Amino acid sequence: MTGRENMDLVWNHKQPLWVPMINTDAQMIITPEFNDRPLFMNGTDDFGVQWELDPEHPELMTHVKPGCEVFDDITEWKKYVTFPSCKDKNWEMAAMRTKAMWTKKDEIQGYVVGNMGGFEKICALMGHVNAMMAMYDDEEAFAEFIEAYADYRIEQFEYIKKYLDVDFMMMHDDWGNQNNMFFSPEMWRKFFKEPERRMVKRCQELGMHYMHHSCGYIEPIIPDLVEIGVESWHGGAPVNDLKKIKAEYGDKLIFAGCVDPQVTDTGKATEEEIRAEVRRVIDTLGKGGGLMISSAVMFSTVPGVDILVDDETSKYGRYDTLKFD
Repeated sequence: MTGRENMDLVWNHKQPLWVPMINTDAQMIITPEFNDRPLFMNGTDDFGVQWELDPEHPELMTHVKPGCEVFDDITEWKKYVTFPSCKDKNWEMAAMRTKAMWTKKDEIQGYVVGNMGGFEKICALMGHVNAMMAMYDDEEAFAEFIEAYADYRIEQFEYIKKYLDVDFMMMHDDWGNQNNMFFSPEMWRKFFKEPERRMVKRCQELGMHYMHHSCGYIEPIIPDLVEIGVESWHGGAPVNDLKKIKAEYGDKLIFAGCVDPQVTDTGKATEEEIRAEVRRVIDTLGKGGGLMISSAVMFSTVPGVDILVDDETSKYGRYDTLKFD
């Protein structure tokens, strides 16, 4: 059985032969046509936001350059935001690059990371504090931006499917930290639920599965994600009651990622601690299928960790030898 076929069983809520490893049983399609942020270099994105590396930690992703917010009044967002044109991108070149990079299409699945959702993008444009306050300063203007941003992403989906023909989209919008959500579940439902529903619907209409990445604590909105059709939640931080969520929604929601970087990425974790974390994830979330494994933040920033995660998964995560309570 190929990695593609095994992963497809998980998408269809059937028990696979082994726990799929996102980094090896799938191919992430990286292309500059999606300039949400410069990757591992200083630069400016398609919205005019300036990004930079931390010189002391160049292995980390770029962050918004301090003091370079594009605007600070949500009611004026239309003066400053121009959505990049999808039709003017060189999609033929992106397709050629993808074919050259993705050589195992018949064996593994492919996916694109929609690296930044509406909440993260408005934080990048306005700064985190201004973006949080914007929800209260003018609800109508804030909601209008989030809806417009969803429209932009939905248009991207059309081109992604047509030219890259990937199997799934991983949308990325962090709604929680290690203690709580950044806003109340009610606020999430007011501003983000329906735009997310529209993105899910269009993605699936185009024949792609929909995975949403969100770090931290988002347990209160898991029922909402299931309701609007999100197929997979990438993150699965143990700050959430994962056993409870698996018991209640394991037949509807696929868990992805879930290896806790607060265990594996400390720089001090031993090999056995990393392997034990992989086993914890499989024991907690793997019963009956419904699990795709990787770091909860997609890739570890510590050299060698992802290799150990995949190795332990390949050894421990075979369903013919797994035993669950």
